[in-house]
Amino acid sequence: MESLYTKYRPQTFEQVVGQSHVVETLKRAVLEGRTSHAYLFCGPRGTGKTTMARILAKALMCERGPAALPDGSCDQCRLIAAGEHPDVIELDAASRTGVDNVREEIIGRVGYAPVMGRAKVYIIDEVHMLTPAAFNALLKTLEEPPEHVVFVMCTTDPQKILATILSRVQRFDFHAIGNDEMQAHLAYVCSREGFTYDEAALELVVRHARGGMRDALTSLEQLSVFGAGHIGLEAAQDLLGEVSGSVLGKMARAMASRDVATLFAEVAVLSDAGRDLLRFTRELAGHLRDVYVMAAVPSADDAVAAQGEELEALRVEAAAFGSPDRVARVLTLLGDASSEMRTATNQRLVLEIALTRIARPESDLTLEALAERVADLERQVAILAAPGARVAAAPAPTPAPAPESDEPKPEKGFGFAPEPPARPTASVSADKPLVEKNVAPEREPKPAEPAEKNVSFGSPSGGSGAASAPRGRTNGDLQRTWKQVVDQLVKQVPAKGSLLLSSTAVSDDGERLTVSLPKGSHFAAKMLERSDVRASVDPVVAMAFGPRQVVYVESSLASQ
Repeated sequence: MESLYTKYRPQTFEQVVGQSHVVETLKRAVLEGRTSHAYLFCGPRGTGKTTMARILAKALMCERGPAALPDGSCDQCRLIAAGEHPDVIELDAASRTGVDNVREEIIGRVGYAPVMGRAKVYIIDEVHMLTPAAFNALLKTLEEPPEHVVFVMCTTDPQKILATILSRVQRFDFHAIGNDEMQAHLAYVCSREGFTYDEAALELVVRHARGGMRDALTSLEQLSVFGAGHIGLEAAQDLLGEVSGSVLGKMARAMASRDVATLFAEVAVLSDAGRDLLRFTRELAGHLRDVYVMAAVPSADDAVAAQGEELEALRVEAAAFGSPDRVARVLTLLGDASSEMRTATNQRLVLEIALTRIARPESDLTLEALAERVADLERQVAILAAPGARVAAAPAPTPAPAPESDEPKPEKGFGFAPEPPARPTASVSADKPLVEKNVAPEREPKPAEPAEKNVSFGSPSGGSGAASAPRGRTNGDLQRTWKQVVDQLVKQVPAKGSLLLSSTAVSDDGERLTVSLPKGSHFAAKMLERSDVRASVDPVVAMAFGPRQVVYVESSLASQ
């Protein structure tokens, strides 16, 4: 039984699907009698390179010629179509790679005159498989062949062909056949063969063929046998291993909502069904590419293949992600996962790790993940926080503050828990009777200075003590106070406060506060030196420690 791709192989220039740029050029060359002595046809598999070489041979041999297009009806054309013409020699370079093969089958015979036709045509398939020595042996013959000889070389990898060969041939690049053209041709084949079909099934076959007509016709033939003459969508999905668009959409929505459980459940279903996870990852990346287009340019309907409800679903998914940058990060992670899965022994584990990093950016230490976390914090603050509202921080486990600081605390406390006041210094308490006599007068003006007293946040002495070296502060006190500063900054300015999340206070000498950043925090250190960031950070530091010059240093140890 003749296969579909053999039965419907084009026999004339007019029957070729796609490749109009090649067809028109060769037709004009034949009609004007300006054919070359050597051609190179390049392109993906199944795009018509060998078929075009045979049609060109027909044009050179046709009895209607030499300046006429072949119609496939003469004896010369029929012999070429059947592969039986003695003057059309087809060679597979993949099995004849050596210099001896070239000398024996080409160089040694090229001088003989044609047996039946006007010319002798050598069609060399997969020519890039020839060795450099074989190319060099062919070089002189290719440069100055006999007048009756035409070389047509076909390849899927032109980069492997020597430059000296490329300079002696006319090169034609065959493109992947367009989806619309291929689907129309498949519908034509179905009508000729009496097949019934679903449009969605043909779309799936076309998408799976990736521009190769031979692959598409082979898949169509398999489906026709499986479905007893009916090309159905479910059968196509099972045969081709494609995942339905609903599954891809569900995965995209789960990524947008950070639903790791759903992502893992879908991967488990696919794995249990025996699906190719690498192919699924590529299909998911293709789907998210369409989501990215809709997120970046919502009106770019022509840039995606979806229509109708599928197009609206893409817009909904794009809106769920919120920004194109977030979708771009997902595509980057899926691309990295695809590369790693090619050589991985456990593809499922690689995919699940990638999905976790996508849905939970806190588990990813890249700058893109940090930017996404900052953007999430900004969105949460904008949506959930009322204008001017303050969220009180949990108080540190310290004794209750003195009664006089209770009233002003809501005004300028900023949620910090003050440290217990230290005992008065010797210079203040040297004259006890004087202190006891003036207790009442000293207490009366207190309400006028509460803010000045409360900004010290645990200084060892009164309000002026924060500006001097904190002799009584231990390293634990220093770290606790710094943590309160960071927490307060995250609440007030999340984008700027998050730069200090992994920082630690190293020392405080009363004038300079040294803060250590984790190793590799070049981005955070650069941002913290900006004037607008310092304008937000320095006032909160001053309320906790007193006026300080904050110095940022990078630790030699990586953040844990």
